[in-house]
Amino acid sequence: MFAANICMAQSINIAIFNDKKINSIAVNIKQGRYRIKSGNETLGEYKKGSIFHISRFGTELEIRDKRNFIGNFKKIEFVSVSDEGVLNAKPINPISEAREYDDNLILSCAEKELQIINKIDMEKYIASVIEAEGGNSAPDEYYKAQAILIRTFTIKNMYKHAEEGFNLCDGVHCQAYKGRLTQHNSILTAARSTAGKVITDNESVIIMSPFHSNCGGETCTAGQYWQKDLPYLQSVKDPFCLKSSYAVWTTTIERKTWINYINNSVSNNVNYQNYNFTFQMPHRTKFIIINGIELNMRSIREYFHLKSAFFSVKDTGKEILITGKGYGHGIGMCQQGAMEMARVGYTWLDIIHFYFRDVQVVDYKDLELHRFQPE
Repeated sequence: MFAANICMAQSINIAIFNDKKINSIAVNIKQGRYRIKSGNETLGEYKKGSIFHISRFGTELEIRDKRNFIGNFKKIEFVSVSDEGVLNAKPINPISEAREYDDNLILSCAEKELQIINKIDMEKYIASVIEAEGGNSAPDEYYKAQAILIRTFTIKNMYKHAEEGFNLCDGVHCQAYKGRLTQHNSILTAARSTAGKVITDNESVIIMSPFHSNCGGETCTAGQYWQKDLPYLQSVKDPFCLKSSYAVWTTTIERKTWINYINNSVSNNVNYQNYNFTFQMPHRTKFIIINGIELNMRSIREYFHLKSAFFSVKDTGKEILITGKGYGHGIGMCQQGAMEMARVGYTWLDIIHFYFRDVQVVDYKDLELHRFQPE
């Protein structure tokens, strides 16, 4: 059942505005023609420019157009008549920014809010995530590598929200998804040129496929940031990102604030006022020991909202000066490094094998059931 569903997957259900608790929304047909359906009943076919307001009342949805009340229903679907349909969705209660979506929308009631699902062609979804995660001015070979990483995550996590009635949501804990691709069609072309391709480990199991903005010249092992190591996520020396915008950064913290953090992190009654907290971090590590104090680099990063956990400290006696490298968790593909690799002539396959060890790129439709192992 699982393998069959995955193999036939050409579209994917993404819960949108998932953290907004929407009760009322306006939907505008921006392109193409749409049929509005409720179950097997077609409520009408509408053209570009048609606007609808959908509101939740108890366990039912009320739908109106500009002039008429259409009815109350348990579920409403906007189904594109062609492959070119585009909808504009603007939450009204509570109010939020409008976003455009390709393909279809499905609206129903979930507890005390609307559940709004974008049923979208998988490659259009992947292209939109590429734009949200990596911008729209990169080389094609980078886009191809990024598409494969995003598809790998998508297929591996296809049933992450199955109990809620959809595959993934638009939050960053799934993948950042801000609506349809708005800029370069080359992104969609790159996604479609790699259609079906995912990354597996040396046992043919689909991998975790993380990426981050900039590694600062060195990626980290999975275990340095997460709970356990993974053989395909090893530390990689990366010279390609060193001239990029996020390669080096600095910030300062009041020394009093730093010492308060230390006191709250260490279970003893030591007065750290006279300690010197200077340390150098030439390579990524999970912990650093300074004056007998073990500090978790990820914890420091998260507490002080630093760009990465790869940094050194200079204690001036008045303040803590932090010099850091990179932006993000540092695991997997460095996006700015991968972009530079593509600019100087490396292929998408070169990029993947540079950042991931002992992996293969395969078509997910050829994999067996037990190779789809969720994390």
